[in-house]
Amino acid sequence: MFLSPPFIWAVLGLILIGAEMAVSGFVIFFFGVGALVTGLFSAVIPGLSGSYILQGIVWIISTVLSFGFFRKKFKKIFKGTVLGRETDKDVGHSAVVIEAIGPDKPGRVRYQGTSWKAVSYTEKFDPGDKVDIIKEDNLTFIVTKHFLDEIED
Repeated sequence: MFLSPPFIWAVLGLILIGAEMAVSGFVIFFFGVGALVTGLFSAVIPGLSGSYILQGIVWIISTVLSFGFFRKKFKKIFKGTVLGRETDKDVGHSAVVIEAIGPDKPGRVRYQGTSWKAVSYTEKFDPGDKVDIIKEDNLTFIVTKHFLDEIED
């Protein structure tokens, strides 16, 4: 019973779903769902428990289908936080450059009293320049030219 394929697939599925908490990206969860589905099918469909190749095929198909159909929907529901902050909540705000930023060289900006790593893919900024945060990538801000300065001039 404990070493039967349905039990092993179920344990593997739970381990993979639990591992999602330690890894970002919301992908491993669907490997776990595929393992749970395979365990269920192995318990219900006669003959599937004895064929590891068929179990592997069921696992791959169920993983791909669950990933394809449910990832976008579940990602919105399980949107996480980074160190207690909602991700992307700082997009659209301004920051001040404190360490030069270039297309080939990340720098630092001051935002809300804290220094943050910042990158710009096409522009160069010197200390003191104002920039707008256009994206958050983990704990790095993607920045661009501060557009309000041009309007005020």
